[in-house]
Order: sequence, then structure tokens, then C-alpha cells
Amino acid sequence: MASSLQLCNVVLEKYYERPEELDTLFKIMLVLNGLFSFTAVLGNLSIIFALKKASSIPSSTQILLKCLAVTDLGNGVLGHPLYMVVISRLRQSYTCENNHQILLAFLLIETSLCTASFITVTFIGVDRFLAISLHLRYNELVTPKRVTATVLASWIVVLATTIISAFWFLNIGEMLILINGYISTLLVSIIYIRLFSVARRHVASINSQAQVTAHLSSIRKMARNKTLAIKTFYVFVIFLLCYCPYLICLTVLLLSSQPNAAIKGAAHLTLVLWMLNSSLNPVVFGWKLKEVRQIVNNDFKKIIPCKSND
Repeated sequence: MASSLQLCNVVLEKYYERPEELDTLFKIMLVLNGLFSFTAVLGNLSIIFALKKASSIPSSTQILLKCLAVTDLGNGVLGHPLYMVVISRLRQSYTCENNHQILLAFLLIETSLCTASFITVTFIGVDRFLAISLHLRYNELVTPKRVTATVLASWIVVLATTIISAFWFLNIGEMLILINGYISTLLVSIIYIRLFSVARRHVASINSQAQVTAHLSSIRKMARNKTLAIKTFYVFVIFLLCYCPYLICLTVLLLSSQPNAAIKGAAHLTLVLWMLNSSLNPVVFGWKLKEVRQIVNNDFKKIIPCKSND
């Protein structure tokens, strides 16, 4: 098992360039992360409270969307601030002597949060695919208790795997991250593309049936499930746009025998893009989920007049 100081030295040499090489970039990163921290906290808190009131979203799907918002909130509360502290300290002293604890805390927390977000986005896709495939059996098989247990179990596995990979098998862990990243991205893409295709076809079919059938309530409920499946597809698209650039840069960095300042700088930029996903998800929720958007708007309208009256 590597000590925290040994692990820090490896991470520092491999991922972080000396401040004099990237100081301008680091200053930009400090400003961006401060902004993204605020937007991630505000946006995801709004979404979490709004989802509690969103009656049109199925309970199991609500749990998954809340879990995604919680991991994104964790990025705003912990990920962005820790990154700012790491960069600030390294600009003052490019050494692990006094920085190894905060650097490793950021490494473990950010890796765990981002991996948990990826898994949760996958679960959302699987949940919506089951909803449009199983129809009436969906509520019987996909229960809130089972969804909660699955999410908690996955988070525990992610945290344990991250710690073991970091302290015992760092090199193997890095390669596993790359391999798993590309395989998972491919599989999740297949799930969501299939989901989007089936959902659009079913929505068109259901709309035509609704005009000639007497069972309008059940038809409309099925239509809402299909429409929700299409809307959650946008969450996946945004996640993919934020995630893939970092995965590519990480691949180049790890395969380079002596990565230069440009490669390390690109890795930092794409890492911040990955973390930006935590601020973009609430925007997608508000944009595509009409009920959630209305609830957030109403909540803010209740707050703003109170302040103006004071």
C-alpha cells in the first residue's frame, strides 16, 4: 500500500505542471471553478426541492434524478472548492510536503463523484428503457426500494474501488479507468440511442391511438413515460459532451511517456469541462421538464418578493 505522500508525488508529477508553466491557466481555472461551484450548488438545490413536488415523474425515476442532483451538488460543495484549494497551494509551493492530504482528498472525492454521476446517468437510461418496454410490469419490478438499494450499493462499490485503485494499484487503476470509460461510454450510448428511438416511435403511435380509444388515462400515462424517456436523453447528451474530451485527454496523458505542459493543461481544461456537467444538468432539467421548471420558477417568485418588501 502506497503512503499518501508517495501517491501524491506520483499524481503531482504525472498530472500537474509547475505553476510557472501554466500559471495563467491556473488563474483562469480558479475563476471558473468559483463560478461553477456557485451555479452547481444553486441549480442542484433548486432541482432537488422541485423534484419532491413533481407529481408527474414516477417515484423510481425521481429517486434517480435526485441522486444525480446530489452527486452534482457534491461537486459544487466539494469538488470545485477542493480543486481551487489544490491549485492555489500548488501555485505557492509545488511540493507534496504540505499539500498531499488536500490533493488526495480532491482526487478521491472527484473521481468518486464523477463515476457515481456516470453510473446514475446509466441507471436513468435503463430505468426509462424498462418503463417503455415492460409497460404494466414496470411498477411491479422497478420499485423505489430496489432503486434506492441499487444506487447505494453502486456508490459503495465506486468509493471502495477508487480507494483501492489509488493506494494499492494506481497504474492498473488508471488503465482500468480508461478501458472501463470507453466500454461504458459505448454501452451507455447504445442504451440511450435505443431508448430515444423506441420512445419516439411509441409516442407517435400512442398519440394516434389516443384519438380513437376510450382508455385515455392509461394511454396518456404511457405517453408521459415515453416523453420523459426522450427528455432524459438530453441529460445523457450533455454528459457525453462534457465527459468524452476529458477521457480522450486522459488517454493521451497516460500513454505519453513524458507528457508536456500542453497535454497537462488540456487535461485540466477538460477536467473542468467534466465538472461543469454538474451545473448544466439543472439547466437541462429546467429546460426539458416542464413541471420542474414551473416549480422552480414559483419557488423563486416566492423568495424574490420577500426580499423586495424588506
